[in-house]
Amino acid sequence: MCNAKISVIIPVYNREKSLKKCLDSVMGQTYKNLEIILVDDGSKDSSGVICDEYAAGDSRIKVIHQQNAGVAAARNAGLAMATGDYIGWVDSDDWIEPDMYECMLDNAQKYEADIVVCSRLEQYENRSIFKGWQQTKILDTEQALGLLLQDDIIKNYLWDKLWRRELFDNIHFPDVPIFEDMAVTYKLFIQADRVVCLPEHGYNYLFHTGNLTADSSWLSCITFYFVAKKRYDELQKKFPQFADLLACECVSAAAGIWAIYYSVPYNERQIFNLQLKEIGVFCKQHYRIALQKANMGLGGRLVMRLTPYAKWW
Repeated sequence: MCNAKISVIIPVYNREKSLKKCLDSVMGQTYKNLEIILVDDGSKDSSGVICDEYAAGDSRIKVIHQQNAGVAAARNAGLAMATGDYIGWVDSDDWIEPDMYECMLDNAQKYEADIVVCSRLEQYENRSIFKGWQQTKILDTEQALGLLLQDDIIKNYLWDKLWRRELFDNIHFPDVPIFEDMAVTYKLFIQADRVVCLPEHGYNYLFHTGNLTADSSWLSCITFYFVAKKRYDELQKKFPQFADLLACECVSAAAGIWAIYYSVPYNERQIFNLQLKEIGVFCKQHYRIALQKANMGLGGRLVMRLTPYAKWW
């Protein structure tokens, strides 16, 4: 096995209940040549103290304390400090299997892969769901990008993947409150000549219960649309085979905005008035494709039919 260094970046914000389990799983990896970068994004609980305590006991751990600036800023700060040959990401409420990085690095070297994706367990309160492969898959750029855009087996997440460090050259996470990973993963995938997908379950992703507030749901929906639209703009000409899929995602995101529109305070809606008109124009051009291909129920399809009529908003 090679002695390549892996920089594992963990953004942390108010995760005192889950952080120790997360850190223990990273520190206990069978592959030891790790640089563990904890970015405390202005936590208001004891998360920052926990980070410092773990750093005092393990020289591989580096801690960044910053004023709360959001997960994108935390990721950028961690990436700027990373010195590894490969980059790994772990969310601070999740945990990883003991041999995850050893397995992924071995396969990265064996297949000369730019990205390695492990299988994962999606952890719910009373059950877990396996997402992954029954055998090793070797994908070229187009195959891997197609699966990423489907956002099912390969999700638009950073954390169940091992990335060759050079992929992140000139990559900057945009200043958005959510979906910052979706905004960059496709840029990384189009640089990758080879992606390897593994049947081994390495990552445990914890699903949280509870509903978002109306305001945060609104902001999430708006952000999701514009991240999806930027991806559409950048990819649809270079990869025309995915143009319909990309447009469908934009229209589906717009339908999510429309579905909660009247639950949002009037003054909040007015802030995005011009953007909503822009969204309506795009949907008018592409909603028929979305109706054919989007996997939505009757209510969702009805909302999608109304979405092009921005004047109703």
